Amino acid sequence: MKATVKTGIKGFSGKLDGAIYYYHPGLKRTLMRRAPKMPLQTQNVEYGNISRQIKALEPSQRYRNDFRVYLNLLRDRDENLRLPSWYSLFIKMMWAMQARYPQQVNLKTISREQIMEERLPCISVKAAVEDGLLPKVAGYEYLDGEI
Repeated sequence: MKATVKTGIKGFSGKLDGAIYYYHPGLKRTLMRRAPKMPLQTQNVEYGNISRQIKALEPSQRYRNDFRVYLNLLRDRDENLRLPSWYSLFIKMMWAMQARYPQQVNLKTISREQIMEERLPCISVKAAVEDGLLPKVAGYEYLDGEI
């Protein structure tokens, strides 16, 4: 990607020739740094496989909407919450579920069928809150759309 000038920002940002350019509002200057060289490690491949497996679950539209509503309720309760989307909250919940039930849940092999058959707590927002994977907020009882 080439560095580009953005409207309304004093300077350009992006990647060019192995460097990263960005505008720092505190310094009021455009800065440049070397792009990091990430070595390929086994953990990266493993994490990528887990991410693909979770994405392959393809939650239903109602489940996604329930997560969006839940995230809005959570933001109303706590203004300092730093979760950008329903999907980041979903990923966080899945990792918490694996940590709580390591014998039963393996994110490398998880599937919709396993979630439905074993009635895992990630089956709905309501079940996840009642199991303690997500914090309680007022009105979570109505978020019962299944994955």
